[in-house]
Amino acid sequence: MTMTPALNDTNKKKKSLPKSDNFIEAFKDSRPASKAITGKFDFESFLSQQEARIRQNERQRFDQIRHEEQIIFSRQNQETKLEIEALQVEIKKLAKEVGGVMIEAEKTSFQAVINPGVYHKNFFKRLLSLIQIAKKTVIEGKTWLQMANHRSQSRSAYWTGVKKGGTSYMLSSDRTVATQAG
Repeated sequence: MTMTPALNDTNKKKKSLPKSDNFIEAFKDSRPASKAITGKFDFESFLSQQEARIRQNERQRFDQIRHEEQIIFSRQNQETKLEIEALQVEIKKLAKEVGGVMIEAEKTSFQAVINPGVYHKNFFKRLLSLIQIAKKTVIEGKTWLQMANHRSQSRSAYWTGVKKGGTSYMLSSDRTVATQAG
């Protein structure tokens, strides 16, 4: 008996129909053998892959945050440096001006007063008062600056000794007594 091509097509169609009434069994039968599940699902390897991915994401986020912080801190350091330089320039200007004010005050005190009166007396009293207040402030500032400079020199001397002597200098019993608070 010879088969016609029409009958051959119907046989192929019958083979593709599910052989079972159960959906899961029909699904397994309909998949090619290469894609069939060949054993249990390895939940531990799935979890370890997920943890590795999460760790990688956290590490990338941490690196990104650290980079952003470095940018912010470097910008703040640069701004602080510029502000300090501006303040130093301003202090130099004020120092010159204060010197100029003192010269003018000195000139004023040695000028001869024509027709002295209450006005002149009050003017010189007020000038004397202002100079005394300025002198007091300048002396306090000078004392503070001397202390700050002395501390800076002491620190640099200590660290110079540390560089030369290393930990033996730093941990010396003589230095320990000298650097203790109280």
